[in-house]
Amino acid sequence: MAAGKRFLDRILLLDLFAGLAITWRNLFRKKKTVQYPEERSEPAHRFRGMFRLDEERCIKCTLCAIDCPIDIVYIDWHSQLNEATGKKEKILDRFDIDVQRCMFCGLCEEACSTEPKSIWLTTKSYELATYDRWSHLYVDMEGLEHWKVRPAYTDEEIAR
Repeated sequence: MAAGKRFLDRILLLDLFAGLAITWRNLFRKKKTVQYPEERSEPAHRFRGMFRLDEERCIKCTLCAIDCPIDIVYIDWHSQLNEATGKKEKILDRFDIDVQRCMFCGLCEEACSTEPKSIWLTTKSYELATYDRWSHLYVDMEGLEHWKVRPAYTDEEIAR
Protein backbone atom coordinates (compact mmCIF):
# COMPACT_ATOMS: atom_id res chain seq x y z
CA MET A 1 0.00 0.00 0.00
CA ALA A 2 2.79 2.43 0.88
CA ALA A 3 4.61 1.66 -2.36
CA GLY A 4 1.46 2.46 -4.36
CA LYS A 5 1.07 5.82 -2.56
CA ARG A 6 4.68 6.76 -3.28
CA PHE A 7 4.22 5.82 -6.92
CA LEU A 8 1.10 8.04 -7.22
CA ASP A 9 2.91 10.92 -5.50
CA ARG A 10 5.71 10.74 -8.06
CA ILE A 11 3.37 10.64 -11.02
CA LEU A 12 0.80 13.20 -9.88
CA LEU A 13 3.38 15.60 -8.33
CA LEU A 14 1.09 16.47 -5.42
CA ASP A 15 3.84 18.31 -3.53
CA LEU A 16 4.49 20.53 -6.53
CA PHE A 17 0.84 21.48 -6.83
CA ALA A 18 0.56 22.14 -3.10
CA GLY A 19 3.44 24.62 -3.40
CA LEU A 20 1.97 26.21 -6.50
CA ALA A 21 -1.36 26.66 -4.69
CA ILE A 22 0.39 28.78 -2.07
CA THR A 23 2.11 30.78 -4.81
CA TRP A 24 -1.18 31.46 -6.64
CA ARG A 25 -2.92 32.42 -3.42
CA ASN A 26 -0.26 35.05 -2.61
CA LEU A 27 0.00 36.26 -6.20
CA PHE A 28 -3.31 38.09 -6.07
CA ARG A 29 -2.97 39.65 -2.62
CA LYS A 30 -2.60 43.40 -2.34
CA LYS A 31 1.08 44.30 -2.16
CA LYS A 32 2.41 46.37 0.72
CA THR A 33 5.45 48.53 0.11
CA VAL A 34 7.10 50.33 3.02
CA GLN A 35 9.39 53.25 2.21
CA TYR A 36 12.05 52.37 4.76
CA PRO A 37 13.55 54.20 6.77
CA GLU A 38 10.94 57.02 6.52
CA GLU A 39 8.12 54.55 7.19
CA ARG A 40 8.40 51.55 9.46
CA SER A 41 6.22 48.50 9.77
CA GLU A 42 5.26 47.30 13.23
CA PRO A 43 6.71 43.86 14.06
CA ALA A 44 4.46 41.00 15.12
CA HIS A 45 3.61 40.62 18.81
CA ARG A 46 5.90 37.56 19.07
CA PHE A 47 8.90 39.47 17.69
CA ARG A 48 12.05 39.28 19.82
CA GLY A 49 13.84 42.58 19.47
CA MET A 50 16.59 44.18 21.48
CA PHE A 51 16.16 43.83 25.23
CA ARG A 52 16.34 46.31 28.08
CA LEU A 53 17.29 45.85 31.71
CA ASP A 54 15.26 47.23 34.60
CA GLU A 55 17.79 47.18 37.44
CA GLU A 56 15.13 47.81 40.08
CA ARG A 57 13.37 44.54 39.20
CA CYS A 58 16.56 42.49 38.94
CA ILE A 59 17.10 40.27 41.99
CA LYS A 60 20.67 39.33 40.91
CA CYS A 61 19.93 35.62 40.81
CA THR A 62 22.12 35.07 37.68
CA LEU A 63 19.61 32.58 36.22
CA CYS A 64 19.69 34.43 32.89
CA ALA A 65 23.46 34.01 32.70
CA ILE A 66 23.21 30.33 33.61
CA ASP A 67 20.51 29.57 31.04
CA CYS A 68 22.22 31.40 28.16
CA PRO A 69 23.35 28.61 25.79
CA ILE A 70 26.30 30.59 24.45
CA ASP A 71 27.39 32.34 27.68
CA ILE A 72 27.10 35.96 26.59
CA VAL A 73 25.46 37.37 29.74
CA TYR A 74 27.93 38.54 32.39
CA ILE A 75 26.68 39.42 35.89
CA ASP A 76 28.78 40.48 38.88
CA TRP A 77 27.32 41.48 42.24
CA HIS A 78 28.34 41.86 45.85
CA SER A 79 26.50 41.84 49.17
CA GLN A 80 26.25 45.02 51.16
CA LEU A 81 24.58 45.74 54.49
CA ASN A 82 21.61 48.09 54.19
CA GLU A 83 21.85 50.34 57.23
CA ALA A 84 18.17 51.31 57.14
CA THR A 85 16.83 47.75 57.31
CA GLY A 86 19.84 45.96 58.79
CA LYS A 87 19.69 43.30 56.07
CA LYS A 88 22.20 42.33 53.43
CA GLU A 89 21.33 43.37 49.89
CA LYS A 90 22.81 42.35 46.58
CA ILE A 91 24.36 45.25 44.68
CA LEU A 92 24.73 44.83 40.92
CA ASP A 93 28.28 45.70 39.81
CA ARG A 94 28.24 44.49 36.22
CA PHE A 95 25.54 43.37 33.83
CA ASP A 96 26.89 43.06 30.29
CA ILE A 97 25.69 41.33 27.13
CA ASP A 98 27.81 40.50 24.11
CA VAL A 99 25.23 41.37 21.45
CA GLN A 100 27.57 40.34 18.63
CA ARG A 101 27.11 36.68 19.60
CA CYS A 102 23.48 36.87 20.80
CA MET A 103 21.01 34.77 18.81
CA PHE A 104 17.91 36.35 20.47
CA CYS A 105 16.56 32.97 21.52
CA GLY A 106 14.76 34.36 24.58
CA LEU A 107 15.97 31.67 27.01
CA CYS A 108 17.38 34.32 29.34
CA GLU A 109 13.99 36.01 29.46
CA GLU A 110 12.22 32.74 30.24
CA ALA A 111 14.69 31.97 33.04
CA CYS A 112 14.06 35.23 34.86
CA SER A 113 12.03 34.63 38.01
CA THR A 114 10.87 38.19 38.69
CA GLU A 115 7.29 39.39 38.34
CA PRO A 116 5.78 41.13 36.41
CA LYS A 117 6.99 38.99 33.52
CA SER A 118 10.74 39.55 33.69
CA ILE A 119 13.53 42.06 33.81
CA TRP A 120 14.17 41.86 30.10
CA LEU A 121 11.26 43.88 28.70
CA THR A 122 11.83 42.86 25.09
CA THR A 123 11.42 45.83 22.75
CA LYS A 124 10.08 45.98 19.21
CA SER A 125 13.37 47.48 18.02
CA TYR A 126 14.80 45.67 15.02
CA GLU A 127 17.12 48.43 13.86
CA LEU A 128 20.46 47.45 15.34
CA ALA A 129 22.58 48.87 12.52
CA THR A 130 24.89 51.83 13.16
CA TYR A 131 27.56 53.74 11.31
CA ASP A 132 30.14 52.82 13.93
CA ARG A 133 31.17 49.18 13.73
CA TRP A 134 31.83 48.72 17.44
CA SER A 135 29.04 50.78 19.02
CA HIS A 136 26.45 48.05 19.73
CA LEU A 137 28.50 44.88 19.77
CA TYR A 138 28.98 44.86 23.50
CA VAL A 139 26.23 46.45 25.59
CA ASP A 140 26.89 47.27 29.22
CA MET A 141 24.44 47.85 32.07
CA GLU A 142 23.99 51.57 31.33
CA GLY A 143 23.29 50.86 27.67
CA LEU A 144 20.69 48.22 28.51
CA GLU A 145 18.79 50.53 30.84
CA HIS A 146 18.56 53.42 28.38
CA TRP A 147 18.17 51.61 25.06
CA LYS A 148 17.02 53.86 22.23
CA VAL A 149 14.03 52.73 20.24
CA ARG A 150 15.87 53.21 16.97
CA PRO A 151 19.30 54.51 15.94
CA ALA A 152 19.76 57.80 14.11
CA TYR A 153 19.77 57.58 10.31
CA THR A 154 19.22 61.05 8.91
CA ASP A 155 21.91 63.75 8.95
CA GLU A 156 19.88 65.85 11.39
CA GLU A 157 19.57 62.97 13.84
CA ILE A 158 23.27 62.16 13.61
CA ALA A 159 24.21 65.83 14.21
CA ARG A 160 22.29 65.91 17.55
